[in-house]
Amino acid sequence: MFYYELWNILWNWKREFTVKEFISTFVSPSPNKVLHDMAKKGLLENIGWGRYRVNSPEEYLAKRTAITEAYSLVKEARMKYAFTGPDAVFFWTKGGYQADRFFGFYPIHMKIRKTDLKKWIKFFISKGMRSHVNDKPVKETLFGLFYVLYTEDNFKSEYVEGYPVSSLKETIDFCNKNIYTYEPALELLDEMYNLKLKVRYKETKTNW
Repeated sequence: MFYYELWNILWNWKREFTVKEFISTFVSPSPNKVLHDMAKKGLLENIGWGRYRVNSPEEYLAKRTAITEAYSLVKEARMKYAFTGPDAVFFWTKGGYQADRFFGFYPIHMKIRKTDLKKWIKFFISKGMRSHVNDKPVKETLFGLFYVLYTEDNFKSEYVEGYPVSSLKETIDFCNKNIYTYEPALELLDEMYNLKLKVRYKETKTNW
């Protein structure tokens, strides 16, 4: 069983429990390791000898995913980048549309120059953050907050809320390519920037 599935079960079982209670309820070859690993990930908190408390989603986010700081962090690298894909949608809609993210899983998508890849990886390691190069084999389970890196020879960006972001046109193209997820975002962008896209996602009222 994955830790996040177990976390959800524990949240609905008991907010506080002992190791003995856990062992008597959940069959596991290594219960102490499971609890230790979940505490290390921030899902549980050790509150005493053999006692654990289940962290709420809000507590987990506060401890493990400082989103604002994560976006600001990349400025310290002093290398060219641009938030793209889901994050470009997030920025262009002024935070009005989020997709493909939820508590416990928050990838930040950003373009970087191919020649800077090794420097970016070292930068994130030095900051205690994880990164993954898009289209490369996944070497570890991805969860929490991490950066997805899209390497390009060069690219252009526009500034939104003080951050470099893929252009509005490119963001619209991304939404169209992923229409089933981002059609609501297209309508929001259409309204915000008067794009005349003729997108109508909202249900229309009908008089019978």
